[in-house]
Amino acid sequence: MSPRRGRPLRFVLVSADEQAIVDALNAETDAPRQDVVELARALDAELLSYSDLKQASWFTRALARWVGQPIALAWLAFRKGGTFYFGNAENTALPLALLLKMRPSASMAFIGHRLTTPMKTRLIRIFNLLRHVDVVFVYSALQARHLIERFGFPADRVRQIPFQVDDRFFTPSTGPTAGRGVVSVGREMRDYPTLFAALGDTSVPVTVVASSPWSNRADETANRAVPENVTIRRNLSNLALRELYRDAAVVVLPLVNVDFPAGITALLEAQACGRPVVVSASAGIIDAFEPDSAVTVPCDDPSALRRAVLGLIEQPGEAARLAERARAAVLRDCTLARWISRIGEGCAVTADGVELTPDGQEKPDGRPSVRV
Repeated sequence: MSPRRGRPLRFVLVSADEQAIVDALNAETDAPRQDVVELARALDAELLSYSDLKQASWFTRALARWVGQPIALAWLAFRKGGTFYFGNAENTALPLALLLKMRPSASMAFIGHRLTTPMKTRLIRIFNLLRHVDVVFVYSALQARHLIERFGFPADRVRQIPFQVDDRFFTPSTGPTAGRGVVSVGREMRDYPTLFAALGDTSVPVTVVASSPWSNRADETANRAVPENVTIRRNLSNLALRELYRDAAVVVLPLVNVDFPAGITALLEAQACGRPVVVSASAGIIDAFEPDSAVTVPCDDPSALRRAVLGLIEQPGEAARLAERARAAVLRDCTLARWISRIGEGCAVTADGVELTPDGQEKPDGRPSVRV
């Protein structure tokens, strides 16, 4: 998507091969909307991702080989001379922030998924990478506190926002919704050994989708004894994944205790499909969803996980009430439209360069609070 002629140059940077993702979605008869594509359209911005490196200059392609695609993408974006940049992750946004020290008139905002790692903390402090960043969006209070307390980043420029799901695609079944068995989805910081220990000796059928288009973490189901009642599946289409959610009695997200909301994508997808969720109380995810919209259990506690799951299966009425609350919570606060609106509001930029109201409407007399 190219900016219209005569308009300020705005770019959305995506740390993925966006063209491959869009092509895969287009190949499906029905698929969720791609969040960054919708965001770029709302911001009247050009989308830049790893896909664009293939047609870049020889130097940029060499950078990708020598130092990695995130830095090469940051260089490509910088060379385009943008007036406003939005990064969907810090691995590309932080190198771009360093480059933009040479162009302080440009504005920048990005999503900080996990800024708390020792390496990122050192690099941010040594190079003062946040100095010219206008807004940082986070999904966890722990990440927000780290920005404010460790880096001294102004609190009024930190935006903790809910994650999003395409509620038009991930919808409840039109038929009976009691479901059968347990479904667990994802790869990022999953603790499948605890799930196997909790339910491996039961008659409850368990389906684990141990793949993810976003995570390069090791598959925790690989090279491991899998209980007889567990089926491992991988690389499902979005339609197949939606049907799996809809058919589940309970969706379970066993998580390692980390300081960022690993698992939030699958949690919101399941809730949007109107299914009850049991999730490990990882420090990074516990404030990323409404407290009464899911059952939480301690991390690395097979007994607690077993009790929670079997309790919902044995009490379908309570499970249905939990699922209803979950779907309502998603529609209230975690839709794709609300996510786009919050980012637009935080950046104070729309296609016409005017300020947004909290509900995403334009303020005709508004002025951008960042230099777009």
